[in-house]
Amino acid sequence: MASYVYTASSSANASANIQTDKVRIATTSSPVQVIASYPNVAGTGTVTCATNSNAVVGSSTTFTTELNTGYWIGNASGTTVGIVQSVTDDGNLVLTTNAGVAISGAGYTINPFGVPYKVANANSTIIPANSVNNSFIVGQGNIVSYINVSGATAAPFSITELGAPHPNTGTTGVLPPAGSMTGQSS
Repeated sequence: MASYVYTASSSANASANIQTDKVRIATTSSPVQVIASYPNVAGTGTVTCATNSNAVVGSSTTFTTELNTGYWIGNASGTTVGIVQSVTDDGNLVLTTNAGVAISGAGYTINPFGVPYKVANANSTIIPANSVNNSFIVGQGNIVSYINVSGATAAPFSITELGAPHPNTGTTGVLPPAGSMTGQSS
């Protein structure tokens, strides 16, 4: 079991490449706010889309192997472009609505859960000071975003992996095969 020690701050940070479905979060003298999700992963090639259309055109992209209906797409900085309605071929796909942001021949990010990477905020789960949560579910998400609880002094806390690791995990940019996410949650 790998274990990582962090100190939260007022801006959101993300954990190491967690490889298991469940982790233990142990706090010291301060509470911490946490949320788990799958990281956005860079897609292959570049895309072009406009806010007045639901079409996305790729260049050197591999949409048929990287994407599936329901996948989330964002620009390189993680702003939502849209949700995939259908993949026509490796260079063309259709979103459920017009693109939320325009991209012109630039990189893009994807996420199989149909939601962007979640950043810890004031509505995130609070792990109280001097406590241990042995059942924090990361799911196939493999990343935990965390911030300091407002008004609390920052103090170290630890994240320990529990259970067996998955072969395709985390922030290294490995996506599960298209279509393999059915029935799993973030």
